[in-house]
Amino acid sequence: MKQLYFCGIEALPLLLFVGVAVGGIVVAQLHYQIGQSGEGSLQLLATITLGELAPMLTAILLTARSSSAMASELALMRFHGELTSLSRMGVNIHLYLVMPRVLGMMLACGVLTFYFAAASLVTGAIAVAGFGWLQELTRLSLVLPPATLLQCLAKGVTFGAAIAAVACARGLAGGHSGTDVPIAASSAVIRALLTVFALDLVFIVVRYYA
Repeated sequence: MKQLYFCGIEALPLLLFVGVAVGGIVVAQLHYQIGQSGEGSLQLLATITLGELAPMLTAILLTARSSSAMASELALMRFHGELTSLSRMGVNIHLYLVMPRVLGMMLACGVLTFYFAAASLVTGAIAVAGFGWLQELTRLSLVLPPATLLQCLAKGVTFGAAIAAVACARGLAGGHSGTDVPIAASSAVIRALLTVFALDLVFIVVRYYA
């Protein structure tokens, strides 16, 4: 529950803000500058957002916000000898420390991905249709392929698990010096981002070439 609160609820305002900004920017580019119709712009926004932007930007924001904190916390526990004490008491470190963080980040990233997409689509619909935004979203839900929603969910959950796993691995691998804590934090962010981009490439290859 603590991990869900930290990774999910506390990150929600930031995700909603970015989602609103992305929705407005994409619709402005498509509808007002390129000349796409309002309905076509909204459909393109939904395809781009659910397919790529929502899971990817959510993962990037959570990586920047949470992975460094996870890695620092575990590295500090190693530095202070807490991990050694837990091991001597017979506590399974992976079940006690790693698993809650991975599950919490998985759930948080999956749910926040949909919040991000919803904020983006509502903003786009308002920009296109004004007070008729609800009707635009209703029509959009009828033509949107269910596979797009499933892919969005799968990416969000997978990215969340990868971010937490990398952060925990870097934190647990930290040395016994205080200078290893910031090194573990920065390494967790970089490696988690690389992992997210690699997983996104795998999703693209599986979807279009498998």
